[in-house]
Amino acid sequence: MNEVYLGLMEMRQSTGFTLVELVVVILLLGILSAFAIPRFFNLDGYKTRAAYDEVVGAVRYAQKLAVASGCPAQVVLTASTYAIQQRKGGESGCPSGDYVDISTAHPVSTGNFSPVALTPAKTFTFDAIGRSSTGATIKVGNLSFSVFAETGYVDAP
Repeated sequence: MNEVYLGLMEMRQSTGFTLVELVVVILLLGILSAFAIPRFFNLDGYKTRAAYDEVVGAVRYAQKLAVASGCPAQVVLTASTYAIQQRKGGESGCPSGDYVDISTAHPVSTGNFSPVALTPAKTFTFDAIGRSSTGATIKVGNLSFSVFAETGYVDAP
C-alpha cells in the first residue's frame, strides 16, 4: 500500500506548470504585447492602401464605362475626393454639354479621404475607345499609379 501511495504522489507532482514556466510565459506575453499590439491600432497604412485601391478602382471603372457606353467619362480628382462624371446620353447618343456626376451609379462610392492626400488635383477624360485625354501620375498618400494617355492603361503596382 505504501508503494501505491508513493506512485500516486509522484504522478501528482509531475502534473501542472512550475512557477518558473509561468513567469517565463508571462514575460514573453508582456514583450509580445509591448511590440505587436500597437501595430494593430495604427491604421494609417491600411487607410492609405484602402484609399489607393478605391481611387484606382474608380479610374478603371470610368475607363470601362466610357468604352461600354460609347460616351466619354470624366474623372475629377481633388486634394481629398474624387468623382466620376459622364454626359447624359439621349436618343442622339452622347450630347455635347456639361458632365453630370454619376458617382452613385457606380460600384465604388465617392470617396472622401481627408487624412490621405490625392495629388495632383487633376481632371481627365476617357473617350469611347478608352484613351485618356492626358497622362498622369497620381499619388494617393505615399502610393502612386499612372494613367497613360495613348492607351488609357491604368498602371497600379
